[in-house]
Amino acid sequence: MSGINELLRNIPQIEKLMQDSDIAGLIEETGKVVAANIVRACVEKHREAVITGSVLEISNLKNDIIFNIKLKISEKLQRIINGTGIIIHTNFGRAPLGENIFNRLKEQLSGFCNLEFHIPTKSRGKRGGFAEELICHITGAEDALIVNNNASGVFLILREFAQGKEVIVSRGELIQIGGGFRIPDIMKESGAVLVETGTTNITAIEDYMSAITKDTAMIFSAHTSNYKIEGFSESPSLRELSKLKNENIIYVRDLGSGNVVQPENELGVFEQTVYSEIAQGPDIICFSGDKLLGGCQAGIIAGNKAFISRLRKNQLMRMIRVDKITYMILQETLIEYINGNKNNVELWKLIMQKPDDIMKKVNSFFNIMKDRGISGCSMITETKAAYGGGSMPGIELDSYGVEISIPETKPNELNDYFLSFTPPIAGIVRDNRYIIDFFTIFERDVNVIINAVESLVNKSAGNI
Repeated sequence: MSGINELLRNIPQIEKLMQDSDIAGLIEETGKVVAANIVRACVEKHREAVITGSVLEISNLKNDIIFNIKLKISEKLQRIINGTGIIIHTNFGRAPLGENIFNRLKEQLSGFCNLEFHIPTKSRGKRGGFAEELICHITGAEDALIVNNNASGVFLILREFAQGKEVIVSRGELIQIGGGFRIPDIMKESGAVLVETGTTNITAIEDYMSAITKDTAMIFSAHTSNYKIEGFSESPSLRELSKLKNENIIYVRDLGSGNVVQPENELGVFEQTVYSEIAQGPDIICFSGDKLLGGCQAGIIAGNKAFISRLRKNQLMRMIRVDKITYMILQETLIEYINGNKNNVELWKLIMQKPDDIMKKVNSFFNIMKDRGISGCSMITETKAAYGGGSMPGIELDSYGVEISIPETKPNELNDYFLSFTPPIAGIVRDNRYIIDFFTIFERDVNVIINAVESLVNKSAGNI
């Protein structure tokens, strides 16, 4: 027992451990309180191990603390290198944002800004007025409103126009969106009464017509942006559905992905634009700001001026409105579209890549690897990229990647290693191979990936 007590007395105090040079250098990354909790938990684990008879060195305790603080640091919101080939990656913040956006943020939003001040009239103004005006120009809508995401936009619309009333939806469009949120559940929470019509694969205009009653307040259709029904299927056009609206029934379209441009022919069949859908007659269309629009998280509602005005006055707007940073990012993104410069939007830089552009990045990778004397651990491989993020389901894009292989190291172990690098590198494990798809790799990422590979090779060779 005296030996155990001696070992327990030798465990350093929490404060002394936090002053250790190797540990102290990490504390700023998490904050002192979070780091202290980690140190305390590690000390307690070390203490329990000693009591149960384990003989542990103080260096084990220190290494355990460093490991767990670094693990906590990895939880912070941070840059991640996307080598998955999924362009709009829901787990990685959806549409990527370019450095030019953040330069504008620094220039215009440092200090104070005119968020709710209208400079021309020198009086209080409404939030997001200019950004919403730009949306109208791009989509052809009479008015627009910006909320914090598309799900809240759908909820607001249902609450305002269909609380306690019936909403008709095709059974083939009762979708589930990210995070397990389902259209039927959102309708229930909004107070609307869901009326299903048609079948999963076939819903005719007559199905909608037969479902209308005196209590019907809305026809609601959801674009199949994150799934695809193939084979024997049928659904009415937006123009047909628009003919069902009247003074008591409005037609609402959840477009989801929010494409606002018609790209060049080489991309083939592409997502319909918001403009083309509004032109077919829906009263209201809603879509996301961080999918094919290429901006940040937001829900955009566009359409009939009188209906948008009602939504703007709804008391829920106080809870789901967005902040100055969101307005600014959307404003700058929309201006690029207005000026015909979609390729200045980071998302569209990726989308418009040709296979030769991707191969240039791959060749750059191998040239630098050769210059550094790193060889034998990587090879070029053909891959297929995807739009992702609930956009263009089932469509694949030709791409190239780099397969990494290290003797005695499994693909899943490689995946763990690259994700633990700083910044983390996310690749894919496919057919028992570890691959980094260069479709979603930016030029500034190439050197980082090489550094990670070089470090891994040296570690495998026992050089570090």
